[in-house]
Amino acid sequence: MAVENKLAKIKKRTGVLVPFEQARIGEAIFKAAQSNGGFKQDIISDSIYNEFKGKTDQEIANLLSDDVVMCLNANASSNSRDNPPDIETIQSMVVHVLRSRGFIDTADVYEVYRWGKTKVREGDIAEEQFARNGYPDATMKKIQAWNVAHNCETIQKLNSWVLSGRFHDLVRLCIEEYDRMLDEAAERFLNKGQVRLLIVAGPSSSGKTTTTNKLEQRLNKHGITFKTLNLDNYFLGLSEYPQDMFGDWDFETPHALRLDLINEHLKRLLAGETVKAPVYDFKRGTSIPEAMDVSIKPTDVLLLDSLHGLYPPMTDGLPEELKFKIFFEAMPMQMVGDGSSKVAIKWTDVRMLRRMLRDREHRNHNPAMTLGHWHFVRKAELRDMFPYIFTTDLIINGALAFELPVLKTCMANDFPDPQEFLKRGRLDAYTRGERVQRVLDSLVAQPDISTEIIPADCHLREFIGGLNIR
Repeated sequence: MAVENKLAKIKKRTGVLVPFEQARIGEAIFKAAQSNGGFKQDIISDSIYNEFKGKTDQEIANLLSDDVVMCLNANASSNSRDNPPDIETIQSMVVHVLRSRGFIDTADVYEVYRWGKTKVREGDIAEEQFARNGYPDATMKKIQAWNVAHNCETIQKLNSWVLSGRFHDLVRLCIEEYDRMLDEAAERFLNKGQVRLLIVAGPSSSGKTTTTNKLEQRLNKHGITFKTLNLDNYFLGLSEYPQDMFGDWDFETPHALRLDLINEHLKRLLAGETVKAPVYDFKRGTSIPEAMDVSIKPTDVLLLDSLHGLYPPMTDGLPEELKFKIFFEAMPMQMVGDGSSKVAIKWTDVRMLRRMLRDREHRNHNPAMTLGHWHFVRKAELRDMFPYIFTTDLIINGALAFELPVLKTCMANDFPDPQEFLKRGRLDAYTRGERVQRVLDSLVAQPDISTEIIPADCHLREFIGGLNIR
């Protein structure tokens, strides 16, 4: 039975009041789930989903819309006749309900769609660049076709490569395909013309750094030299950051950087000026202003390797024809089990495993700290990164079809117990952890990860160690 609806009106963005229609909320939730393969893409066998077991996606969406209405009813400050909730309040409540119920994947695609529409309205992107649910379908189909052709599109088939003793053959095939993509990227760069700014963007642990170095090597052969502007030096000081309820800082948002200063320095550098750049002291969490001189040669291409290089305020005012923009995402395009469930390995989970290994080795952060922080990572990606994927010149897949058995070997017994997060009421970390733990349990570990199997210049070694780019 549907809940009692106390809301008569809602406020549109124009300020006009219109009748409230709960069915539209349910339909929006349903469409978000369908665009992502349905609610089955979330964990549905655990007790937190008992209420939804055996129900269709439409029935689940309707139940979730009831939850949204109950939450809105409870908000006395915005459910009066004179002050009804606005569209943004309702959309935020939808996200809250989806995440509170554990439907993390559906919440993610809902948010990308929401923020993409916002950026279209605000003029940040054109209508034809609208990313919808944030998935580059054409790129995904190519990756999936390659995986099928090479018998590695499911965990079951990936395990067979390990058990057959021919894992090194799969590694070789994957690296050959990766090198082919880099050759294509170099060719596309050269064909664009007089590029002065190479922007390499993408979510955390997508493989940007090593891949960018390899792309540089290819372009160096054509007489193109790069000068990197280290954007880590443009972080705000810790005293300028708010902390969340768990005492964690959000370093993942583009607003953690001094965007105005970055933009000013980019313009001046490309105009041939020398700028005085800051240096960030990560041990103290403070910025030292005007600490070093930076300049570039007239023939140099300025390189920005940043999570948020596509965020318009970072390069606002610089002509688009001077920019070449690459977006990285780790897109394994593999299914759990034998593939019959049609449940996909989550891209964000692969990147989280990578970052756990890197954080453990280089930042003295144990995997539990990385898992607990991941909601910040996703929040920034969904709002300020994925909506811009179709403003780029090229999308590169940073995943390697062979990597999951390797990541399992490197993680060993260090993966955190998801139940510990559930005890502390941290549902996001619990659901992600539970999902990844199930994937790890289903994998056969690759015992030999020596450089004879995985080359020292493979970008996966950014995360598992032993990287050596010659």
